[in-house]
Amino acid sequence: MTSQIHIETLRRLDRALRRHPWEQPDEGAWRGRELGLALLQGLRDTLPTCDVATAVTMAVDAASPPSESVERGFDEQWSRYTLAWAARSLVAESLDADAPVAAALRAMAGAMAGVPLRVRGSAGADDASVFEAMIDATRLAFDGVAAEGYAAVLLQQVKHSASLLVVGNHAVDDLLRGAVIRSDRVAHARGVDRWVLASTDERRALAAQGLAEAAWALAARSTAESDPRVRRRLVRVACQLAARVDRVGLWVPPGATAAAVAAVSVTTTTTTGPAPEAAAVPSPKTERTMDEKKITPVLKSLEVDATDAAWRLAGSQFVKLAREPIVALLSRHLGPDDPSLRGRIAAFLDTEIGASLLSGVLSLGLSAMPLPAGDVSHKLARELRIRAMAGTSDVVADVLMGPLRQVAVTYLQGAGKAPEAEAVAREPAGLPGGDFLDALKTAAVHGPVESAAHS
Repeated sequence: MTSQIHIETLRRLDRALRRHPWEQPDEGAWRGRELGLALLQGLRDTLPTCDVATAVTMAVDAASPPSESVERGFDEQWSRYTLAWAARSLVAESLDADAPVAAALRAMAGAMAGVPLRVRGSAGADDASVFEAMIDATRLAFDGVAAEGYAAVLLQQVKHSASLLVVGNHAVDDLLRGAVIRSDRVAHARGVDRWVLASTDERRALAAQGLAEAAWALAARSTAESDPRVRRRLVRVACQLAARVDRVGLWVPPGATAAAVAAVSVTTTTTTGPAPEAAAVPSPKTERTMDEKKITPVLKSLEVDATDAAWRLAGSQFVKLAREPIVALLSRHLGPDDPSLRGRIAAFLDTEIGASLLSGVLSLGLSAMPLPAGDVSHKLARELRIRAMAGTSDVVADVLMGPLRQVAVTYLQGAGKAPEAEAVAREPAGLPGGDFLDALKTAAVHGPVESAAHS
């Protein structure tokens, strides 16, 4: 059985690598065509007897032209371009193959695209000035791609993460896992039967097909770009996606079982006779204890708190993921010739006031998008508005409270009291003193006249 699988895998491998993307002659890419055809021939010769990494390395070395005859990075661009096509062709061959052969072909496709290439002129980091061009190119790459069903849904989700992929500094696996999970929800919402009713193995094949199409869309777009740095970056990202075609199936939710498919078929079949009434099964009443009555409100409160925490976490992660593309965009327009400006902009957006302003801008952008009411983006926009208001108010309070306290202590102390003349408390009326009592006694003994003379 093992030998039969091995023979069938090699047969399909040879057939897949005999196809190529240059069916129509292209005068502008004749050198790239020569390199690609030589690379595919080398893979057909070496893969039956060598491991994938060795076969790819040998085929690339044999196909690379002399360094003095081509521009810098030429061999990397067209080698990765060809490997992205080869991975797509192998995945296409796996769709109608038996499960063991299909798994072997997808594993080989991912391993081929993920081999690190030792090519000339590929060293060096990307310049920040080309980030905007790369983001635009990745978005244009998915426009007009002929896809349907789940592949079209996954392509759209990968398109949303395209700018993060080309900027870098993001985990490719995490971005693709999120795209696969969102695609599953969208496919169920749209009622894509081929996905909803598919088994787990069928879902893995469909996910691999969609990811291979996304990788090839980026590689194909690279030939339309004039900047060689943009072309190299696009094919690098294309190979990063193609390298996951054998891994993407692990992220899809489990497929429908045979019983679930049969149940769906039964419910959709119309019957002429009345449906039999189900026998009523009495359910015994269970009394909840006092502990259960106390726990239920607590669980509801925890559920609400967990939902709020999830939205807060989503807003925080969205700000972090969007910071790098915005830094590249601002540095591109504000100071394309100032390499230090990017660092200053990034440092400002890392501050509390910078993060708050960025949250406000992202909230306005999400609110302005023409999406239906109740969409996730509206809830996320509200969370970002709250985040921006709280952060900005906290910073402003820190700035203003110090001067306000100083003014209150220095100039306003006692200003709210009455004037001093009115503020002095009057002494209450008291009993007559001793001198007044002696005068009364004298008046009583000598009479008023003598009293007056005494006085």
